[in-house]
Amino acid sequence: MLSKKEWYFFHKIIGIALILIGLISYLFPIPGSTLLVALGFVWLIGKDKTLFFLKEVLGKKIFKLLKIKKVVKDI
Repeated sequence: MLSKKEWYFFHKIIGIALILIGLISYLFPIPGSTLLVALGFVWLIGKDKTLFFLKEVLGKKIFKLLKIKKVVKDI
């Protein structure tokens, strides 16, 4: 069984790996590469911080238009 510190480290490694795989696969016509990046951010920094980050980067109108809050909450 992993301790809390080991689990935290493992969680961060998985998040970074998902982001990197998503960015690399974005260069090739592989479906779902953008979802891997979003999933990586959720694993790395959590749902609430990911939503805040995306809202700040995209702006409130685009954030609502794309319904990103619903997508991230479903992950």
